[in-house]
Amino acid sequence: MQTKLGAIMAAIAFLCAAALCLGVFRRFDFREFAAYYVEGTLRFYGILIATFLALGASTVGFFLSLNAAGRRRNRLSGLAWRMFFVNAALIMITLCVFVLFWFAREEVYLTVPS
Repeated sequence: MQTKLGAIMAAIAFLCAAALCLGVFRRFDFREFAAYYVEGTLRFYGILIATFLALGASTVGFFLSLNAAGRRRNRLSGLAWRMFFVNAALIMITLCVFVLFWFAREEVYLTVPS
């Protein structure tokens, strides 16, 4: 059961990480190394929510798979190890993309700030 839950968490984390990559790299300027965004918009909050959901789901999946991989009676031990490494990779991808966004972000003002 833990192995299957780890796989489900990996699928959820993958979808959230894909949404995060789409949100970050949609308006990313590689020449200027800047991720343009407008604070308070749906895209900005979507990036934050996708980050936390991906990290949460992959962390839960990581520990579930780690716990299931060492069980002797687990018939799906191979799948548990694969999900362990998939969840670990998803954690790293999510963290790398979010850190890239956080340090390269450039806020765009729709009006002149006072």
